[in-house]
Amino acid sequence: MPEIIHERRNNQPVHRVSTRILTRRIIFTVTAAVAVLTIIGLVWALSPIVLPFIIGTLFAYICTPLLNILTRRGIPRGAGILLLFAVFFIAVTLIVNQLGSFIPDERDRLVLRTRFQFKLNERYQQYMGIGAPGQKGTFVYQYLGTDLDEFMENINGMLRLNKDEQELFLKYREGYKGRPPIRDQYYEYFQKNIERLSAAEEHISADRDKGGGAAIGVQPPPSRLSSMMAGIKIWIITPLVFLFLLIDDGEIKRFFIGLVPNRYFEVSLAVFDKVNKAIGNYLRGILIECSLVATAYIFLFTLIGFEIKMAVLIGLFAGLANAIPLLGLGIAMVSGSAYALIAENVTSVLPFITADNMILAVAGCVLIVMMMDNGIFQPFVVGGAVKLHPLAVFIGIIGGSMMFGFAGLILAIPTIVVVKEMVFTLFSELKDYYII
Repeated sequence: MPEIIHERRNNQPVHRVSTRILTRRIIFTVTAAVAVLTIIGLVWALSPIVLPFIIGTLFAYICTPLLNILTRRGIPRGAGILLLFAVFFIAVTLIVNQLGSFIPDERDRLVLRTRFQFKLNERYQQYMGIGAPGQKGTFVYQYLGTDLDEFMENINGMLRLNKDEQELFLKYREGYKGRPPIRDQYYEYFQKNIERLSAAEEHISADRDKGGGAAIGVQPPPSRLSSMMAGIKIWIITPLVFLFLLIDDGEIKRFFIGLVPNRYFEVSLAVFDKVNKAIGNYLRGILIECSLVATAYIFLFTLIGFEIKMAVLIGLFAGLANAIPLLGLGIAMVSGSAYALIAENVTSVLPFITADNMILAVAGCVLIVMMMDNGIFQPFVVGGAVKLHPLAVFIGIIGGSMMFGFAGLILAIPTIVVVKEMVFTLFSELKDYYII
């Protein structure tokens, strides 16, 4: 029985939990925090091995409800597992292949970099008032010109084609590998980029020569063995974990619950059910939300005059990244603005959108999708399935990306959801059963 002290104050009953109970709760809270930090530390230390297991587990969890539906319809569990395994990975392969057709190939990437570099410098000179001879620049350029020029030089350094890429560009100019020749307009961009940056390239070459002819900070290429091990972890371990978890029919759950003392049996069942429901709500809601956001981006970008391939590519990546707060908006804005910068001969459905104001149109599209996501998609699709404080989300995303890179960025929010539901449910159940 709980140790509760009964008092009366102003003729009203007052119930106070004893110091012993409070001590137990404090000890439980500290223990739970230490356990969570320990688990995070172990996952961090074992990340090269753990991450493929996490990815495989995530895929298995998505497919488990489908497997249950198939078994209820009379399909043997083994046959259902094989069917889901084949369908899932065939679908992934087809999606990857279809997306590959939208990704620019070698020739298109060279042209895009050339166009973007030329247009970026052209717009920079235009906005700063330094394009024509004798121009002194705008008010902003007079005060920040040195910093802005340095920033642009860094951008140009990333965009410029090296010697091998320049030779490859000239080959594609003549119709290399059966591809159509590069347009004269883009070849002019290519020549002007070289003329504009020739002095900068000579300066960079002189600095490299002073350094003994070796590039500083260049890491040796990964060995064949390390590349093979990375492939094994992703393409072998992940599918095996996916398959083994589908084969499992509650054995893992029963194993861990069997380790729990009888006193905590009902508590452990409640924790498992809460965590299971939280993960299901999160995955279902976030997948639907990302799909709707991607569809909205594709429709709006096509409406303002994007090529269908670029609209689909940018829309899909922005929609998938929308699972991470603000990342989807950033990708849509940056990539959309970059494409709008090089857009020419815009054929928009809306007559007032031209190549000169397409960047503003991109910003408008991103704003519309943001309002639709916050006002419609999240309230009606996701609902209250995932109630997380924005600070917890921010800390989780930063910490996950620092520890595990891009994979940690993706898995940060689901992990927070699981930990939150586990700790809160465990604390609530232990209180209800007067254990703490």
